[in-house]
Amino acid sequence: MTARRAAPAVAFAVAVAVSGCSQIDALAPVGGNAQAEVRFAAIDVLVGAGVEILVAPVCVGASGGDLTCTGETVSGEVISVHSPADSDDMLTVTVGSDVLYSGSVTAVLDAAARETE
Repeated sequence: MTARRAAPAVAFAVAVAVSGCSQIDALAPVGGNAQAEVRFAAIDVLVGAGVEILVAPVCVGASGGDLTCTGETVSGEVISVHSPADSDDMLTVTVGSDVLYSGSVTAVLDAAARETE
């Protein structure tokens, strides 16, 4: 795929991901790896808490290591997401110094899937 064709597809995917579209969220558990699941769950938490996202969390992590994601709110606060290597189903989402969620990735994704039923 050429860069000219890829750019609109990537832009559309990002727009859908940050829109909080429950139909897309419901696909997350079957749509990717642990990194994708953590990202989708983090976005679900942020949208559910009414956080206005400027930059959706971007996740990085070494194979077998902790997964961290960072983003930014419209008001300039840092969005931090952490999923430890020793428990890849756990997730902590923080905006600024406020912890919005600390718990199971699966629970967040399952809740989003139930919303579409």
